[in-house]
Amino acid sequence: MQDARKLVVYAEAHELAAAVYRLTLGFPNEERFGLTQQLRRAAVSVGSNIAEGCGRKGSRAFVPFLHYAIGSTKELEFQAELAVTLGYCAQAEADIVLERALRTRRMLIRLVGAVRRRAQEATSSPLTPHSPPNQPR
Repeated sequence: MQDARKLVVYAEAHELAAAVYRLTLGFPNEERFGLTQQLRRAAVSVGSNIAEGCGRKGSRAFVPFLHYAIGSTKELEFQAELAVTLGYCAQAEADIVLERALRTRRMLIRLVGAVRRRAQEATSSPLTPHSPPNQPR
C-alpha cells in the first residue's frame, strides 16, 4: 500500500479532471445529465482508480486499477471529440483535455511497466543463473 499523492501521475490525473470540469462549464444545460456528466465521471475515474489501486495490497492488485484508469483516458478522448462535433466546445478547448489525457495515459502505461517489473523482481529467485545453490564441499 502506498500514498497515491506521492505519484506524479496522480497529480496529472488531478489536473486532467480539473481541465474537464473547466471544459464542461460551458456545455448546454440540457447536457448536464448527459455528456457533461459522462466526461466528468470518466475524468474523476482516472485519479480515483489510481488512488484505489494504491490502497490495495501488493503490486498485482494495483495493476488492474491502472488499466481501468487508462481506459478512462480513452473514454475521455471519445467524449471530448464528440463534444466538439456537437458544437459544445471549440477544438482548441478540447485539445487541452485531449493532450492531458494522452500525457496521463502515457504516464500510466509507464507506471504499469514499472510496477510489473518490480513485482517480477520481488518474486524471482535471488539466485542468478550463474550462481548454483550452496552445496557442501
